[in-house]
Amino acid sequence: MDSFTGINIAIEFVAVLLVCAMIMGTIALSRKGEKDRIRFVILMLLLGVSALANGLYFVFMGREGESIKTLLFILKFIKIDVGFWLVAAVTDYVLELFGEPQTRKKIYKTVVYTIMGAMTVLLIVNIFVNFMYSVNESNVYQRNTAFFIIYLVEGLVWAADAVLFFLHRKALSKLVKRTFYISLFFLVATTILQFVFAQIAFYDIMIAMGIVFLLFGDQIQMREQLVERDEQLSQQKVKLLQRQVSPHFIYNSLTAIQALPGNPEETKKAIGDFAKYLRESLSTIDQNTLIPFKKELENVQIYFRLEKIRFGKMLQVEYDIKETEFELPAMCVQILAENAVKHGVSVRREGGKVRITTKREGDDIVITVEDDGVGFDVTKQMDASHIGIDNVRSRVKTLVGGELFIESEIDKGTVATIRFPLS
Repeated sequence: MDSFTGINIAIEFVAVLLVCAMIMGTIALSRKGEKDRIRFVILMLLLGVSALANGLYFVFMGREGESIKTLLFILKFIKIDVGFWLVAAVTDYVLELFGEPQTRKKIYKTVVYTIMGAMTVLLIVNIFVNFMYSVNESNVYQRNTAFFIIYLVEGLVWAADAVLFFLHRKALSKLVKRTFYISLFFLVATTILQFVFAQIAFYDIMIAMGIVFLLFGDQIQMREQLVERDEQLSQQKVKLLQRQVSPHFIYNSLTAIQALPGNPEETKKAIGDFAKYLRESLSTIDQNTLIPFKKELENVQIYFRLEKIRFGKMLQVEYDIKETEFELPAMCVQILAENAVKHGVSVRREGGKVRITTKREGDDIVITVEDDGVGFDVTKQMDASHIGIDNVRSRVKTLVGGELFIESEIDKGTVATIRFPLS
């Protein structure tokens, strides 16, 4: 065994130990949600398998025997193929980190996974043709003519991830940006150096270090968010009281009720709705837990009934409710519905329509509040009148590990989408 072989065996098995430590730390100590923990564990398992396969290759490299030759070929197949799917797993993590809109996310993920699937097919073809790599008569792995394709494909995906990071850098905290820059440096530099210096197998250990930085930065950010959580929720109670159950809405509703034609039953119903609306809204302000969606939907329907007293035919409401058996933070849909009326439909001279939908996509619940109002420029910072949006975004992320996406086009309308895991 020469010195390079000994160094490579040590590097690969240190990487395996590091991966095992990270997996145990993620499972036992991580404050990430279940879905994120699973994503991290899968990513590290892929890295561990890659390092173990390469470590075993160096242990058996150069030994005599046809069975050894077959084993070495299989170990290199595993090492290279797992490397492709490791790139895909990191890309998946990157997309979740950025909170990309679902359509773009699915397209990019599909492209990356398709490319990696094609590379796996090429590796299978290589079993018969040996155009990418082979094991020679001395039972030593060697690169062949088309081997460069492996590093070219991986390098292009890393570069695409880097471009995505640059385009969405403003959405990330400084800590996440620093740790991601360090990790990305490890990934890109490793791909280049491994191609140039083929005799030293530092690919797995370098990527492991990059993932350690990602995990380290992510955990610090999670701790900072948890420290701020109670303070934010306390502040949000006050904001909900001041903004969402505002004197402006109360006065408008009372005036509308007083202006109703002389119909006692209609007047009684309106007053009853308004009283229930106030009672439910005020009671949920102090709740940091979740409420059934059916209760939230009932509050939203009461709100729209009251607003239709003011706007009449100028306000149209549609419901497409396909999922109801779940819980969510109180007043989230209600706040989005109020914003749709206040900042969208009511501003249009001819009024407009608000549509609320719920559905299940895989393991996620998706709630959409859509209006055809005046819309706004989402690239510009919202003023204090849109504080409910930040309120919803923070509570959805903190309480159910979900996300709020806002898409809007001036003179076309706004779509607010809440997505969170059903678990």
